[in-house]
Amino acid sequence: MDIRKFLKDNFFLFKNIQDEKIDYFLTFDGICEKKFSQGEIIQSCSTCDTIGIITKGKAIIKSDVNGVIINKLGKNGIYGAAALFDKPTYSTVVQAVTDCQVIAIDKGFVEKCIIESNVVSINYIEFLANKVSFLNKKINAYTAKSAENKLYTYLLQLPHSDNELELNVDMSTVAKMLGIGRATLYRAFEKLENSGAITKIDKKIIFNEV
Repeated sequence: MDIRKFLKDNFFLFKNIQDEKIDYFLTFDGICEKKFSQGEIIQSCSTCDTIGIITKGKAIIKSDVNGVIINKLGKNGIYGAAALFDKPTYSTVVQAVTDCQVIAIDKGFVEKCIIESNVVSINYIEFLANKVSFLNKKINAYTAKSAENKLYTYLLQLPHSDNELELNVDMSTVAKMLGIGRATLYRAFEKLENSGAITKIDKKIIFNEV
């Protein structure tokens, strides 16, 4: 894999950065490619000193080794950004669901880029702000006692990657599983779309981060 090209095209820190500047950044130490076998722990809270980008395979983020699945990552999925400059008091792990390839970018590399460019700093802030916004929407959905809460919780629990899923279940089945009527289900979809939490395109559901 051409790591340099991949990062130019996919790394959020390099958004709106000129190619010449990116080429300069990529002369810094602190970037490597790693491979992990199915079931292997990719990163834990005790070693959260890198940002990782999945380039091949699938992974999950769990509350701990035997804990609840918090998020699922596919190609271009990113982990570690929120914890890079923090020492979390909670326990989370990133685990390979299939054989995975990862580009690991260590804290020192990120610090050098931030020092060199204000745009990099802004990109990092925007990325974290989007994540906070996305988490707030999840919290609102979980705490609201409504049909849309039930629906959103159900959708989040379905297998998906890159914040997208194919809803290969008919509406009658979904309504029955949630214990609501079909009309209520359609209204719940409409409310979630109007709130910006999701975008529904036929059977495709997109979880919006902003």
